[in-house]
Amino acid sequence: MLTIRLICAAIVAAVTAAGLAAPPAQAEDGRSGSLRPAIKVLASPLQLRFTTAVSERLAKKYGLAPLDVTTTLAAPAVKAFCAGVGPDTPDVVAIPRQMAKREYNQCVENGVIDVVELPIGFDALVLVTRKGDPVFNLTPRAMYFALAATIPVEDEFVPNPAKRWRDLDARLPDREIVVLGSENGTSINAYFKEIFMEGGCRGLRQFKVYYSSEDRVKTCTTVREDGHFIGIKAPIATNFKPAMQAAAPGAIAVVPYTVYQHNAEWLDLLPVNGVMPSDRTIKDDDYEAVSPVRYYVKRKHMEPSLGGIGVVSGLYKFIEEVMSEDAIGNGGYLDVQGLVVDDPADRQHDREAAMRLQPYRR
Repeated sequence: MLTIRLICAAIVAAVTAAGLAAPPAQAEDGRSGSLRPAIKVLASPLQLRFTTAVSERLAKKYGLAPLDVTTTLAAPAVKAFCAGVGPDTPDVVAIPRQMAKREYNQCVENGVIDVVELPIGFDALVLVTRKGDPVFNLTPRAMYFALAATIPVEDEFVPNPAKRWRDLDARLPDREIVVLGSENGTSINAYFKEIFMEGGCRGLRQFKVYYSSEDRVKTCTTVREDGHFIGIKAPIATNFKPAMQAAAPGAIAVVPYTVYQHNAEWLDLLPVNGVMPSDRTIKDDDYEAVSPVRYYVKRKHMEPSLGGIGVVSGLYKFIEEVMSEDAIGNGGYLDVQGLVVDDPADRQHDREAAMRLQPYRR
């Protein structure tokens, strides 16, 4: 018996020395290993500046690793976020809109459940011109007829003949149509097309008669390529100023409200449908082209004590920081970056829901 006990003790000692006596802790999905140190974020170009500011604050305040940020358009960002759970998938997605119901359903189908929504404020697309150039009211309908590649004339679609704003409406200035905006393929351009191009052709009889819904959107949002629309390469925050300063007199540009704020000393805003963009008209949704700014966080990637499977460290601190008054309050560092912050009561309501890890539902 003594010999057997000695043999067993030797086996235990050998196994322990080899590091096999206590296997590494496993996540609930069976994956072993330590938490990934850097939070993976997919961010639309509109939210890169906000996300960079949050990353810097997290490193300074909590000593967390810098966020691992990849910029991409909103739709593919959400698609990648909703593709599944695990260390190779994003932890956070940052988009300038709310997650659509079909996207939410895709998340659920792929096991990405208990997603936490962080509504941090608002941005908007605005029309600007250089100080000294005419300021005039525009509508989505006028923008459509100014910039569409083809437009309806009686019962057919013809190449857009408009050259000057006055060709569209005698009340508009006698200036050449020159509009600058984010180049095709960016989330800003997609939002521009949704608000100003689709919004402008909506309700036109010819589209209802001659086009299916899919072809209607394509025809409606195809922008002319004869020099009246000038695409600005991304990032628009960097490339807007030289492009606008080189443009013809009377040119207008479609830019995020934050870009205007950083260039307000030499730009004027134009009203859209008679409403001038401001913090108040954007918050109250009175202005036409408002963009709600959102982060979505995977609770499944949090530590097991927070209901996750242990993919990455620091996600709760991320939520805490993003929703803090230091970030999204009046005078907070995201307010300084150009975010239009929500009213105090709404901020508090959203903060409490986020800190409870309340699941997003559509």
